[in-house]
Amino acid sequence: MAALQSIRNRGKLIAICVGAALLAFILGDFLNSSYSIFGASQFDMATINGETISYQDFQQKVEQRETFIKLVTGQNSLSGDMSDQIRDYVWEEIVRENVIGVNTKKLGITTSDDEIINMIQTGNVTPTIRQLFANPQTGMYDPSIVMSFLNDQSPERRAGNQYVWDYLENELRESRTTSKYLNMIASGIRVTTSEVEQEFAERTEISDVKFVSFPYSDIKDEEVTVSESDINQYYNQHIKQYDRVADTRDVAYVAFDIVASDKDSADSRNIINNLKDDFTTTSNVVSFINSKSDEQYIDLNYNKGEITNETVDSLMFASEPGFVYGPYIDNGYYKMARLIDIVEMPDSIKVAHILCGYRQGEDTTVARHKADSLLTVIKSGIDFGALAMEVSDDNGSAADSGNLGWITDRINFIKEFKDAAFATEKGKITTVATNYGVHIIKVLDKTAPKKKVNVGFLQIEIKPSPTTRQQIYAQANKFAANTREVSKFDDAVKAENLTRRIAPNLSADTRMVPGLENSREFVRWAFDEDKSKEVSEVMEFGSRYVVAAVVGVHPKGIAPLSAIKPSIEAEVLAQKKGEKIVADLQSKNLTNVDALAAQVNRPVQEATNVSLSSVQMGGNYDPAIVAVAASLDKNQVSKPVIGRSAVYVIQNTNKTPAQPIQPINVDTDRNVMQNDILSRASYQAYDAMLKMAKVDDKRIKFF
Repeated sequence: MAALQSIRNRGKLIAICVGAALLAFILGDFLNSSYSIFGASQFDMATINGETISYQDFQQKVEQRETFIKLVTGQNSLSGDMSDQIRDYVWEEIVRENVIGVNTKKLGITTSDDEIINMIQTGNVTPTIRQLFANPQTGMYDPSIVMSFLNDQSPERRAGNQYVWDYLENELRESRTTSKYLNMIASGIRVTTSEVEQEFAERTEISDVKFVSFPYSDIKDEEVTVSESDINQYYNQHIKQYDRVADTRDVAYVAFDIVASDKDSADSRNIINNLKDDFTTTSNVVSFINSKSDEQYIDLNYNKGEITNETVDSLMFASEPGFVYGPYIDNGYYKMARLIDIVEMPDSIKVAHILCGYRQGEDTTVARHKADSLLTVIKSGIDFGALAMEVSDDNGSAADSGNLGWITDRINFIKEFKDAAFATEKGKITTVATNYGVHIIKVLDKTAPKKKVNVGFLQIEIKPSPTTRQQIYAQANKFAANTREVSKFDDAVKAENLTRRIAPNLSADTRMVPGLENSREFVRWAFDEDKSKEVSEVMEFGSRYVVAAVVGVHPKGIAPLSAIKPSIEAEVLAQKKGEKIVADLQSKNLTNVDALAAQVNRPVQEATNVSLSSVQMGGNYDPAIVAVAASLDKNQVSKPVIGRSAVYVIQNTNKTPAQPIQPINVDTDRNVMQNDILSRASYQAYDAMLKMAKVDDKRIKFF
């Protein structure tokens, strides 16, 4: 509801956003008409199942989404992260439209206006609609709020409301149509009576077992031999596991950290020393800090031990206001601390309030007069909580008699409100004006007061100067200029005694490389077929200059053996160790687990309630081992079984036979299994279609 209110209160923003959307539409038409001039391929962003997606069409949808987000949130601009999320959202929407939407159109599957109305009335809506049109008192979706929103024809809100609803309705229609199609697929799946009986038998046939395990780590690598033939055979047997869904790159790089020099540190110290006299004598510490410091003043009253520098903390609690300490180095800054005030105050207070909010078009004195009238009513003896529930403009707290609960000096709350509340005695009432209106505050309770100190910190950052940055850049640039060939990159790193870092398996969708700030351009460079053939020019990411080289290119599809040989060799090595352990066990007593454990001096482990539907045996998550354990007859001992990380010899100690399912339970169990399949069928069907789709994604060319 708050989001909807923001739409109502931002008439100018609505006009700007809707105007921007129309401009984008017009420009999109212009760019589309210019295709033949510039060449279509220049603007092709993707191809999905033969359908070309142009950058202009994509960007138009992005701008529509941005306009929608701005309207419902009341924001004038969006963060970089939000913009990335919007682009990802629009891309997924376009893919879904070209993977599922084409099928719904062929089959004539649509969603009528009557269905839309029914969905709005019954609450069968998208999560976005459910959230935007929730009752503030209950938090539940309320169709009457939708109708109120749609019926609001105020001139300053009509255009924005219509834009928001058109967007929401389009999403709802597409969601419903897609759901119909996927439900058609799911409805073709049925669970037979035989399947129900089999699942029940697997679930009710229970075994208790004991076992001895022989970990592969007990065998040294040199005790087994892995041949090229073994590796090739394993690769061919498991080749489907090595199917890459996207192109990836391995990028090696060196980072030249942009750090302050000794001279930079000395310069920062001189700056703060030159400010010390004025900082010590100024009568307005806060204003001085805000005008001279690299970090603004933070209005906090510290408890003992809360100032991170122990020396400063100790001195401030042992001194009088006006005391100054420093300069000292702390976390990349030269700092001076001045004790501004010593106060006795509680850590937290419990408050309730009544808000007399400012109304659009009304003078603020109207809210003040209302607050004065309510104060008179309160003084006459009326219950504060009952009055808050009836008249407060803060709907959230009004439902709870105006209660805001416990607030602390540290909470991100309205400063004027906090100051007034903390200055008021327990049980007393005060008023204060904020940007939201006039608050009538009642202090319900307080914790015990304690000594606190208010300290102002003058901070000068120790940062690299332009000269230092230029020197570090020159070092990075020299390395890049002398190392143009990728084949010479590693040798150059060693020769310069630099640290080689690796960013493995980067895909075109990678947004952030660990250790590199705002590193999307790093990924874009890696996928630029021309630029990445050589060692990169110097790139800057946060406080680092970076020089990089693509050292591995892994195309989409089955990975070649050469690219994954080390990992396969590790798997074969484990398999060979398992085979060696099995061979060594042939001479042991394999008819009784206790006797075997005594013979090899290993502990006997136990597991209960093991069945074919179990996922583990005694903490060992290994389907092959669980299957063997569940299949043994009572007192039967298994042959040595090769698992993922060890060889097991298992003995059944007790077996409860499978129970026949009762006719009355067949339908119940069938429904459970059917619902499970239906819940998976929708997204698995889409995943399968997506995997089969021919998607040529070129987004990385544009962003």
